[in-house]
Amino acid sequence: MNANTKSQTNNNNHAMSDQMKALEAQIAELQEQNKQLQQNLDDTNVELQAVTDEFERAYTEVVEARKEVERANNVKSAFLASMSHELRTPLNAIINFTKFILKEKMGPITEQQSTALKKVESSGVHLLNLINDVLDISKIESGSMSLLVESNVNTGDLLKRAMPMAEALLEEKDVTLEMNIPDDLPTIIGDRQRIFQILINIMSNACKFTEEGKISVQASYDDKNIAIEFVDTGSGIAEDEQKEVFVSFKQTEAGLRKGSGTGLGMPISNPLAEAHGGDLTFT
Repeated sequence: MNANTKSQTNNNNHAMSDQMKALEAQIAELQEQNKQLQQNLDDTNVELQAVTDEFERAYTEVVEARKEVERANNVKSAFLASMSHELRTPLNAIINFTKFILKEKMGPITEQQSTALKKVESSGVHLLNLINDVLDISKIESGSMSLLVESNVNTGDLLKRAMPMAEALLEEKDVTLEMNIPDDLPTIIGDRQRIFQILINIMSNACKFTEEGKISVQASYDDKNIAIEFVDTGSGIAEDEQKEVFVSFKQTEAGLRKGSGTGLGMPISNPLAEAHGGDLTFT
C-alpha cells in the first residue's frame, strides 16, 4: 500500500469518526429534548389531574347544594301547604258567620254595623284568596298540583262568568269593559276551575292597572288552538320587567306602586296554562 492510499484511509476514518461524534451529539441532544418533553408532559398530566380533581369536587358540591336546595324547597312547600290548610278553616268560618250576621239571621243590625261587617267580609275574602294563592304556588313548586280534567270546557262561558267580577273591580273607575267572544267557540279538554282561575287572574290585573280608558277581551280559534287576548289602556309592563311577572312574589314597578297583592297571580297562571298545553305571552 502506498503513502497516498494510507493517507486517504486515515482521512476517511477521521471523517467517519467526526460524523459518529456529530451523530452521537445529535442523539444526546434529542434524548435531552425527549427527556424535557416527557417532563413537560408529566407536569401537564399532574396539572390536568389537579384541574380534573377540582372540577369533580366542585361538581359534587354543586350536586349536593342542589339537593339541599330541593330539600329546603320541599320542606318550605310542605310547610306552606300545611299552614294554608290550617288558616283556611277558621277564616272560612269568620267569613260565613259574617255573612249570616249581614243577612240578619242572628237578629237585626244597624246600617253602621252592616257597613263594618261588609268590610270584615271583604277583607276576609281577600285574605282567603291570598292564602289560596300561597297554597297553589306551594303545590306547583313541589310538583303536587293536580288537574280535574273534563272534556267539554267552554272558555266563552268562563269569560262571561268573569265579567261581573271585572265590572265590580271597575265600579269606581272610568273604564269601559268590552268582550268579543264568538258564539261558536269550541269546547276544550281541561280543568274548568283552573282555566277560570287563569282568566280571573289576568282580568284582575287588567282591572287593577287600568285607571281610565278601555279593557278589551277577544277570543279566536283555529283548527288547533283557542287564543284569548286581553288589551287595556293601563300602565303596561316594561319589556325588561316582563319576565319578572312570572317570578313568585316578584312585582313590577307598577305593582309596587299599587302596593297590593302578593305577586302570585301570574306565576300561578303560567304553569297552569302550560299544564293545559298553552302559554301566556306579551304582545
